[in-house]
Amino acid sequence: MLTEQAQRALILLDHRARKTGDLFALDRVDRAKDEIIRLNASAPAAFQVRSAWAHAGAVLRERKTLVPAVRLSDVAPQDEPGGEDVSFAAVELREWLRTTPSLAELQRQLLQNLATGMESDTLAPRLGVPLPRMRQQISRARKIARSAYAVEVATA
Repeated sequence: MLTEQAQRALILLDHRARKTGDLFALDRVDRAKDEIIRLNASAPAAFQVRSAWAHAGAVLRERKTLVPAVRLSDVAPQDEPGGEDVSFAAVELREWLRTTPSLAELQRQLLQNLATGMESDTLAPRLGVPLPRMRQQISRARKIARSAYAVEVATA
């Protein structure tokens, strides 16, 4: 349970948050509230607010130095910061599996199940097929998919 002084400090921070529209100040208020709740001190409310406000400001200013703000109007689309999305290839492959006309429906379902992480030993009983037969079906479906993907993607 929060002390009465900590509750009063949270109310004071709420008043401060209502007076601003600045995201930095709102982040600072949020971080200061977290600190007041974490410490739950019996010090006077004004002291808790001042202390938590200062600590939150120091942390957030450090963030600003680590990642400088850039105006979006100054950034060309090809220069946008960020990295290559490593999961994009998996998404692209799953979309291809969903839409390609080169696969039979059973092959498509089999490969989609494999793409979600299922294994042959869990798929075999689920489809009512012996494990060696399931492995053979997977091998054939992969072979057909590799050939179809090379043709379809190379021509695109």
